[in-house]
Amino acid sequence: MKRTLYFAPMATAALRQIDRRLVPQVWATLDALRTNPDAVAFQSESNDPSVFGVAVGGDITLWFEILDEQHAIRALDIEE
Repeated sequence: MKRTLYFAPMATAALRQIDRRLVPQVWATLDALRTNPDAVAFQSESNDPSVFGVAVGGDITLWFEILDEQHAIRALDIEE
């Protein structure tokens, strides 16, 4: 069962600003996280262990949190 996907306003704004050629890679990563987060290699953020980052296409980091109680993934930010 896929998890629900939520976007924080910063992630939505960042998705509109990144290079269009990288957007499919971001969506593929988000879909992999929704399907099975354990299959994606990600690391926790040192200042906040509930926030995780995953490299997308080498130049982009997707920051997200896993909402276990809601069975959801929330994209927090996308950085180049």
